[in-house]
Amino acid sequence: MEGDGPMKVTMIIPSYWSRARKVGWKEGDAIYDHPTPLDGKGTLLRAVQSIEKLEDKDFQLVILAVATAEDIETQVEKKIANIIKSSNPGVEVLLFGHSHLKQIHELLISEGKKEYIDLLQLRGYSDIRNLCMFIPHILGSEAAVLIDDDEVFEDPGFMSKAKEFVGRSIGGININAVVGYYLQPEKKVETNI
Repeated sequence: MEGDGPMKVTMIIPSYWSRARKVGWKEGDAIYDHPTPLDGKGTLLRAVQSIEKLEDKDFQLVILAVATAEDIETQVEKKIANIIKSSNPGVEVLLFGHSHLKQIHELLISEGKKEYIDLLQLRGYSDIRNLCMFIPHILGSEAAVLIDDDEVFEDPGFMSKAKEFVGRSIGGININAVVGYYLQPEKKVETNI
């Protein structure tokens, strides 16, 4: 990728939503750390609006609309569509929800690739991570930046730092993925590579 011009990047933000508070969890609903109730405000808008602070806005933003239950999928897509409409982060924002996934599944079936449907689901963390890599691929991106919907960008140089080593060779090792670091209580820095 080095020297080939700007790297095409897609930022992905999965956003998890549950039934309204008064309804609560029902048997069969997916379980996630902290989904936002449909009647709640959530943190997605704040995360999207914080993109305004970034110096490098040469990327597409895709919001994954993840519902904890099948019967609220349409409501979740509408809720996130409204959040996107009310934001103005200075980048193209796309919504990917269950209705879009259904179209991908239909395409896979028509192409005789039905066996891949199980890998592309909006239910469960591992399947959602698969989509976080698949969607940038079908958009023609060379890199994907995955962000949680409760993050806020404070460093204007975040994107250049995130992309700095991707696609390069360092010490004879090709760098195809970079992950964030975590500060531990002892102020010890750990990375996941």
